[in-house]
Amino acid sequence: MTKKNKMVFISKLVFFTEDNKLIEENLKFADLFDDEDVLLAIVARQGTINIIKNKIPKEYESKMKFVNRSAQTKNKIKELKEKGAIFGFIGIVEDDAIFSFHCKIPIFNPESMSNGRVVISDKVKKYGLPIIEFQNVVDCLKAFEIHKENYFQMFFDNNFSVISLNNANTYYRPEEEARVKQIFETNLKGDRSSRDQRILLLLLFHLINEVTTNPYFDRVDYWGTFPSSNPDNTVTSVSFLKEALRVLINGGPRTGPEILIRHMPMRAKHSSGRLRLTYKSDKDFDTLIVNPKLIDKIKGKVICIIDDYITNGYSAESAKHLLFAAGAKEVIFLSFGKFGKIYHSTNYEVKGDVSESYSYQFVSEIPYGDTFNGKKYYNSENDLEILNFGDLI
Repeated sequence: MTKKNKMVFISKLVFFTEDNKLIEENLKFADLFDDEDVLLAIVARQGTINIIKNKIPKEYESKMKFVNRSAQTKNKIKELKEKGAIFGFIGIVEDDAIFSFHCKIPIFNPESMSNGRVVISDKVKKYGLPIIEFQNVVDCLKAFEIHKENYFQMFFDNNFSVISLNNANTYYRPEEEARVKQIFETNLKGDRSSRDQRILLLLLFHLINEVTTNPYFDRVDYWGTFPSSNPDNTVTSVSFLKEALRVLINGGPRTGPEILIRHMPMRAKHSSGRLRLTYKSDKDFDTLIVNPKLIDKIKGKVICIIDDYITNGYSAESAKHLLFAAGAKEVIFLSFGKFGKIYHSTNYEVKGDVSESYSYQFVSEIPYGDTFNGKKYYNSENDLEILNFGDLI
């Protein structure tokens, strides 16, 4: 992309004090974004802009622009986004957060860089994506650019679809490709102590690209995640990514509860081996319910459930059956990656209140391979995208 298509808005307080004195040593940040072909725009009130604009050294005039928070600015952002422009906002004050919400721009929280000179507002701390250096922001914009085509897509006639962004298979794959895939898996499946916040931000912008540029997701009313096998593990990487995305696009449910709940432990799927093919979705049905607080609200809604990986598809199938039993209009299951080359579409009879106690009975299934009835479901070119993440991670 050209420099015109990547822009970072930044709070005036990064470069100026409260009383509008230039902090010359921070001009190096403008050099960073300029070197990375990212347009930098200082956001402030028009009256403030009139004061500080002439304090910028001449050699920086081409590296830094000034914008106010007017309706005209917001309309221009919307127009540029429709043309493919990518935006981010490094915020400090509450008005920065509000501006980013209105424009649906990801906001970054630079609290760890502030060294106490400025006070980061509560809204920026609550909704901002934490960064440890401004290079993180540049890398996120690059991650957004990488994603072009999904690896796996299946659209069923009964308003159900399954989409995986990436090929997760590492066997017999080139070393660099396998390395990137392993880093993704480590950060998506790891606990807090093993996650790298920088990698999670890259994955978030990978996800944001798909959801905000693919009109298929415009129909989604509610966003959820597929629960961990351990019901106590609610603060997962995927839950962080989903919630950051939901806030950005102003999706539901706004009150925050998860749509699907694991009410008792389930044996981890990745350690179950071939037993998963035997039990299919049964173990999920034994341990999953629809959140009682949302059971009446999701009727007639389009629900998107996000997960880290799918292999055989039984998690997606259990979500499908439970949400349809709860009255959902359409279900989309979106994962970051897919292992294997088979997807099992199942037919179950589910009876009862899926928010409390219900019964289920397996009826039949269809295993879909690489191709089925002449249709191809896997994109072999996807691995090129994975390689493009190599330099970032």
